[in-house]
Amino acid sequence: MISRLLDGTRVVELCEVWAGPTAGSLLGDLGADVVKVESFPRNSMSRPLAAPIAGPGDGPVWERSHVHHLANRNKRNIALNIRTEAGTAVMRDLLASADIFFEGYSAGTVDRMGFDWETARAINPRLIYVSLPGWGARGPYEGYVTLGSGLDAAGGHTAVRGYPDRPMEDTSPIYHSDATGALAVIFAVITALHRREQTGLGSYIDISQIEVLNWHLPGQVAEWAMNRRLPERLGNRDPLIVPHGCFRAAGGEAGDDDSWVVIAAETDRQWAGLAKAIGHAEWAERGHPWSTIPGRLGARDAVHEAVRAFVAGETAERVVEVVQRYGGIAAPVVAPWSLLADPQHTYRNWMQTVVHPHVGVQIFPGFPWQVSPDAASWDRPAALVGEHNYEVLTGLGYSAEAIERLQADGVIGQRYGG
Repeated sequence: MISRLLDGTRVVELCEVWAGPTAGSLLGDLGADVVKVESFPRNSMSRPLAAPIAGPGDGPVWERSHVHHLANRNKRNIALNIRTEAGTAVMRDLLASADIFFEGYSAGTVDRMGFDWETARAINPRLIYVSLPGWGARGPYEGYVTLGSGLDAAGGHTAVRGYPDRPMEDTSPIYHSDATGALAVIFAVITALHRREQTGLGSYIDISQIEVLNWHLPGQVAEWAMNRRLPERLGNRDPLIVPHGCFRAAGGEAGDDDSWVVIAAETDRQWAGLAKAIGHAEWAERGHPWSTIPGRLGARDAVHEAVRAFVAGETAERVVEVVQRYGGIAAPVVAPWSLLADPQHTYRNWMQTVVHPHVGVQIFPGFPWQVSPDAASWDRPAALVGEHNYEVLTGLGYSAEAIERLQADGVIGQRYGG
């Protein structure tokens, strides 16, 4: 059974791609009734009309995007053309019924649709209204469009991640702002709900995704402001710790030739354990040039070569077991599929089995928190386009005839491309 922490709270979501939709999923996990207003007849960015990012299964391509599935659980879906007069009326009815409304388009987009904060507040004085544009709702960048890749670069994150010997743009397409922005929404709306209990009134919250991201990267700014130094791209290296790196192992238990182990020794005690595991306890004995932190720092390349030779002769599993047994630090580099067998995740039931009509039974990551006695669960898989049109509109008081008319006029729909 899904969590009941936000039971009775209605959320209207007008967002695409990742950060905003993930926030909606998290609110749904906590028990809110989240109604996702999906763009129609234009397809959402996470619903491709061609096959390249679609997963296996049957049915329309746009129902098989992994990005859409991960970021849109525990919601109801209405596919609505807001730019029509009838669509505008439906949106007004949704806002009148809502406790929370949040939108993630570029600044000014939703205002031009006729749903700015002042208009929404006139419809529903108790409404909590959250804007989540990349740069914030006001300022010189108003109207600028961006996704996580743009925020990652503009915030300086791109400049400090990756490897120093590779081009700066050679980084994995995983963007921190997608997570930070989503969690900022949760914090903001929970706080605003608490405030509404005291005042009876809603509030307007302007969240700049890049400002949220920048709070996770304060060291870069401080390093330049105080020391006039640019942060380095370190890869797996640490300037103050030797050894500290990622080393290639022999084939793993599954015969995987691309097997790696992370090894570090921050203290002399940890180094002594690693030296014993390697079979050279004398490397940590007094008098040996590697027995001290300064000595190891001065011999970084030689120390790393010795560790590299040891790791290359064993499987990753064996290296980790031996090094940890002697008190050293070692961990295998985990591939995405390894999460499925991780004993900690298994114990905590983090992976969730989800059944979807077009992609079948799938296993997806779970929730960032556990709540007792009614923990979060994946009660609703990602909804089909317009799957809950009738259910949502009926709840707003629309008759079957009125809903059929909206469908016939193209105000609502259940598929893209005609």
